[in-house]
Amino acid sequence: MLKNALSIVFSIPLMVLAQPTWQSSPPAAPEPVEVFRATMMANLPTATMLHKGDWHYEISHRFYPPLRDGYDANFGLDGPATIRMAFGYGLSDRSTITLGRSSLLDNLDLQVKHRIWDASSPSLSSAVAVQIGLAWNTDTASMRPFVMRDRTDGANFQYYAQLIYNGLLLDGKLAVGLVPSYLYNSTIFSVKTQQTFTLGTYYQLYFNDMWGLWLEYSPTLSGYQGVLQPGQTGGSHHSLASGISIETGGHVFYLFATNNTRLNPAQYLVGAPHTAAPSNWRLGFAITRYL
Repeated sequence: MLKNALSIVFSIPLMVLAQPTWQSSPPAAPEPVEVFRATMMANLPTATMLHKGDWHYEISHRFYPPLRDGYDANFGLDGPATIRMAFGYGLSDRSTITLGRSSLLDNLDLQVKHRIWDASSPSLSSAVAVQIGLAWNTDTASMRPFVMRDRTDGANFQYYAQLIYNGLLLDGKLAVGLVPSYLYNSTIFSVKTQQTFTLGTYYQLYFNDMWGLWLEYSPTLSGYQGVLQPGQTGGSHHSLASGISIETGGHVFYLFATNNTRLNPAQYLVGAPHTAAPSNWRLGFAITRYL
């Protein structure tokens, strides 16, 4: 008996050491719901995010001559144009930071987007994100003689916040978005600080993995709808843009007609300088690239 007991006692450590080291792993986190295939439409953000450590590049043009000028202006491509370039970086799979610049008033734009919720469903997959941004108008030469201020004057800064909802319908063929937006200090040339509320909406119909048809409409609900630069006349109008999208090799191309030649959010959210009548349509394009 004693011999058997001692055998059991001495065998316990060996049995423990012989246990396999494998342990069950927690279930992998579900993949985020990406309603849109791109992180942005031509003008408005989507709830789609970059992966952590990924880079994103954008270049956009809005041509001033209207399409109605025809061949003599090469349908607007002879320019001039408003130009934007931007770089985005994935801080995490749910957060992205982007720095951009518009040639209009040399507007620098820093924005942070964070996805706060997503859910997958056979009938309606959805995603929600928020975006906040700071814009700095640095072209003090264009401000004179209307205002005399230093480049770092607080009146040259604008701030905005956007809530982004995306939904996917029709078995993944139709993606829709709502982007209620708030802009503080809508015009840097006003004596009184102005504010603007805009409801951005967009719709993307995917024909296949490459081609799509889309529409953006951004009515201003309340607040400032005026000019952005001294010397201009008239007010701003609801923004409209529509065209095609082409996705290939990490690029997304947006080719379209629009009544809004403004680009950075602090400018676009005020509205378009022209009505949406067909005679006021201008050519525009945006090219994005995942790096």
